[in-house]
Amino acid sequence: MQDFKESGARVLRLMVRVMRRPFAGWFFLIFAIFPAGSALAEAPSFRVERVAVSGGAELITVFGKLPGSGTVQNTELPLISVLRDTLGDENPEHDRLRYVWVLTSSRPTLLQRAAGSLPFFYWRPQNSHGTGGHPAPMLDLGAPAWPVVTSLASEFTQLLALDPDGAIVRSSTRSYRNNLDDHRNLHILEGLAVITQLEDDREARAFFTEQELIEMETRLMLASHTLGGLVGNSSLDPAYYKERARMEETRGHNWELLRQRAEENGLYFEPFGADGSSTHALLWIATEDLGSGHKFDGQFLGISDPYSDARLKTWRGYREIRDGKEMIPLALYALDYPKVPLLVVDFRDTHRPKRREMISHAATDTVSGVLGISKFTNPPFLFGSMAFNFVRTRHGAASDRAARLQAYAEVREWLALDESVAPDLRQVLQRRMEIMGVNPMEESIAGEARIARRQYAALLGYAADPKGLPARVARDREAELFANHHGLAARAGFELAHAVTFGLVRHPVEEEAAVEARLDQERRVQREMTFLAAVAKSAQPEVVWNMDEVRRALDDVASAQMPARSAKVVAKIMSSTNDEQTRALCARALMGYPGTEIAGGGQE
Repeated sequence: MQDFKESGARVLRLMVRVMRRPFAGWFFLIFAIFPAGSALAEAPSFRVERVAVSGGAELITVFGKLPGSGTVQNTELPLISVLRDTLGDENPEHDRLRYVWVLTSSRPTLLQRAAGSLPFFYWRPQNSHGTGGHPAPMLDLGAPAWPVVTSLASEFTQLLALDPDGAIVRSSTRSYRNNLDDHRNLHILEGLAVITQLEDDREARAFFTEQELIEMETRLMLASHTLGGLVGNSSLDPAYYKERARMEETRGHNWELLRQRAEENGLYFEPFGADGSSTHALLWIATEDLGSGHKFDGQFLGISDPYSDARLKTWRGYREIRDGKEMIPLALYALDYPKVPLLVVDFRDTHRPKRREMISHAATDTVSGVLGISKFTNPPFLFGSMAFNFVRTRHGAASDRAARLQAYAEVREWLALDESVAPDLRQVLQRRMEIMGVNPMEESIAGEARIARRQYAALLGYAADPKGLPARVARDREAELFANHHGLAARAGFELAHAVTFGLVRHPVEEEAAVEARLDQERRVQREMTFLAAVAKSAQPEVVWNMDEVRRALDDVASAQMPARSAKVVAKIMSSTNDEQTRALCARALMGYPGTEIAGGGQE
């Protein structure tokens, strides 16, 4: 069943990439104009390292190669680490991914936090680079809903306790929260950019299954949304394919829009991409065309007329010779931004993208911080801002803050790993990307490289400490068992009692071997129930699914302790199938759940 699902996932992803990419023939035209080595980047090469963690777990780290010469230690950069709980056995079907560390991220220092609490302050303190203690995971795949709870609690605290205290408190706390959220989301999206590229990396595929890559990519994508952590495991696959299709459609639309605008204005269009599709693009102009009086329409481009620009006639910046023509770069665009290409770097006006970001952030700080106007409590302002943003978006304005942050994160990651970009051009682009940063809690690209190496060393020390990561894995297993047998209300009540009694109230601690044995069985049942939940969505399971697999899964859950909340799934399969053997297995699995079997069998 696992092989079938993995093969199907690969086929669907390939179909999405092929069917969603319009005007494929233009790639050959572009390759005729630009050298093939610089037009469309190959996927970066990664190295994957596995480190055993005592207690039955393993730490898997993905290393990326930094372009340039030097020793392996200088060119390799640890990017992402993932903890897999194996329960100490060799059966991969019962493994579970727990934590994801984005190693280029660290906790903001006190200086960064202080700067981040200053409204209208959009510069970074220099050389902070703090990594105190062991690195904190960016995402817990075993508890994806927890960030949603903390985010909502923080929002209500802001609205009810801090906002009424006046403009000074309100503006500083809102500025701090916005910068902290942007800092977290930036590194989540950088991690997402890496995970997306792992799908086509042969070495990475030897360490991660197709389903694990989908889970990590989808969870990281949802983590940047307010309520994304509430999406259940059964909805991850549909969310993954929906997001991939939307992204490929957006890239295809922006690719063609930017190509058309470049062609109409006599400019040269060069796409880049690291995962099989174009994610970014450069616009160039030939020096021989300067002063030609060519008509220029800058709609959706966001740059000024280059033909009458005196700065280009005396240009001393970066340039290239291609096919006998001297070319000057004008702008870099991200193609993942909805509806229009997003201007990320303007070579003639380096601070233009930053001014756009500063104005956008200043408007937010003024409205929500100084004036205290909230969209949630002021319906006229909500509808007015929606109408205003709709009109601006129709005219090509980039008004989506989250989407701009995602495009910025992808460009940073792409510049750091793409070997196809000329070294001199990469340095120019990275310098301009450094200028664009407006978050005081954000680190520089060079600073992130140093942080990543220190974070990885600290993580290895944490994994080797018996009271560190191994102890945390043991506590997670106990919490997983507790959650499997108690509902949300019971767990909330226990956590409240645990906090009120200062830790005196604790659920019973079992022997480690007993915990592993119970989890091994319960994870096997959960895996089968996830499969049966997909089967239950079919009106006629015997037409869509392999009934031998369905009967095998039913026999497994009937032989074990099926969770009570899963009885409805089995009952639905029983009511929708006409296969007598399958119905008999459903009835066996439903024994001990009063009323469920009758409800399922009454629809025969």
